[in-house]
Amino acid sequence: MKRITIPEHILASAKEAAIERGEMGQEAWIAQSIAITATLARLYGRKGLCLKVFEQADLENPQWGGVRMAEATKVQNMFAIHGVAPRVYGIAVVNDTHAAQVTNYVKTGGEADFAKATKIARKFGITAKDLHNSEATIGAYVSRSPKWRGKWLVDFGRMYFVDHDAIRARLTKHVAIYHKKPHEGRNGYQPCEELGVPGFRDITYRAGRMGLNRAVIEGKKVLDLGCNQGAITRLAASLGALRTVGVDHKFCRGNRELANWLGHFNTDFVQARLPQGRRQIVRQTGLRQFDVVFALSVLGHAGGYAPWFPKLVAPGGTVLFEGQGRDKRENYQALLDRDFETVEWLGWIEDHGIHPLWKCQKAG
Repeated sequence: MKRITIPEHILASAKEAAIERGEMGQEAWIAQSIAITATLARLYGRKGLCLKVFEQADLENPQWGGVRMAEATKVQNMFAIHGVAPRVYGIAVVNDTHAAQVTNYVKTGGEADFAKATKIARKFGITAKDLHNSEATIGAYVSRSPKWRGKWLVDFGRMYFVDHDAIRARLTKHVAIYHKKPHEGRNGYQPCEELGVPGFRDITYRAGRMGLNRAVIEGKKVLDLGCNQGAITRLAASLGALRTVGVDHKFCRGNRELANWLGHFNTDFVQARLPQGRRQIVRQTGLRQFDVVFALSVLGHAGGYAPWFPKLVAPGGTVLFEGQGRDKRENYQALLDRDFETVEWLGWIEDHGIHPLWKCQKAG
């Protein structure tokens, strides 16, 4: 959890405003102001955020309605993925006194979709503590009007996943879907260590060859082109990236569910075919350029190396570039030398085929 400092007078003023706006609940209240939004934009790389501040004492294991806040947040984001709830980007401790969610600020408006919320709850085995795991009554629970703010379901206290093993099985199937049949004991193209799913690509080996560590990634806006099931994207998030964005022409809904389950709440996935759909990156994230760009064995599937690619890199930014399995060094060396100030040849990646690898730096 991040520790966030908000001047006490600003937090007190935000609480008074929440009372006036009717944004004060039994367990939490919404802290939203220009100063708070600016602080959260700096910490999370996003506009339009607010704090949902909880009145409770347990900061090490915060609860929401008797359910661990981490669990309730994952439930909320499952509804957010399907367009019914505001998304949560992090769980934080504010001024060493309050647990809080960092979330989108939403206004009243639109119609509550009770049927859709009920369908989502049943699909993912979500229930609430006071319903004794009763699927038959979860619809009544999410249909209570006080739990909604216009078209947004906002109260997830007491809500949790009934069967964690079922969720893990669903996500395991997602990771292993690239190759339907096991090969030499491997189940997916990319691995997911948290789920015990191995893969064709060795992420630890590749990260070592690219020199990835917290110093390279922390506080940076990171783009992973051709992210597949998001292993590199999640790695960047775990190394402290300010924001991570993965782009692929499929897998993205499953990637969102997986990142949420693993607690990488501030990670986006954009479903787009490159190069035609590259403008969707800006539309969905608001970001035009990134501090670190991964283009790993992808441009061969995106029409080849073209001028749109270096434009994604911010001044002073870094590119980790990997060619296709049949590419030679000379296929890209001159192009990279043209577009980047420094180009470092890292050799060949040999975990699944043989791929040329470079680390490039854009002029500041």
